[in-house]
Amino acid sequence: MNPNLKQRIIKEAYRLFIAKGMKQTSFCDVAFAVHKSKGAVIHYFPSKRLLVDAVVKMCFFPASQLPTEIGSAVEKNWDEFLRLYRNPIERVINSFPEQLNGNGLMHYMQFVSSAHEYMDDFSQMYQELFAKEQDFLSNMACNHKMCVNDTVEFSRQILNTSIGKTFLGMFLKM
Repeated sequence: MNPNLKQRIIKEAYRLFIAKGMKQTSFCDVAFAVHKSKGAVIHYFPSKRLLVDAVVKMCFFPASQLPTEIGSAVEKNWDEFLRLYRNPIERVINSFPEQLNGNGLMHYMQFVSSAHEYMDDFSQMYQELFAKEQDFLSNMACNHKMCVNDTVEFSRQILNTSIGKTFLGMFLKM
């Protein structure tokens, strides 16, 4: 087994899943992108479910994680943190491997919808991602001794406001 080839397959499948959609991307498309045979792709990923699972766990969810430098921004200044903060949706869209035709948010929504169809545990993983994000924001508000009655509700509002700005910004670009 060639670990570099396996990583290339995952990376190219992610790019194709975003650009073309999961359902429209075939093993032949992935094989062509990595300059190998369809059999070579199937050797590493015998089913599309396994390929989707690897792409989601190795590309999509890591792209949605908070960058490490955000913690240091929070320690310095709450306003600076809010200026730099990007919600998980925006972080994934900003990490897409290439310029896409159309709206990045639409590609994101299509990816999430398809991943849900291919992976039984995707919904749970997605909910856990947003729960961790909300916990992080709640902890940041507490650490800054914000005058807030309910830090959980406050963190939910920050997250929802950020997501709303992402949606509004994407639609304004259309």
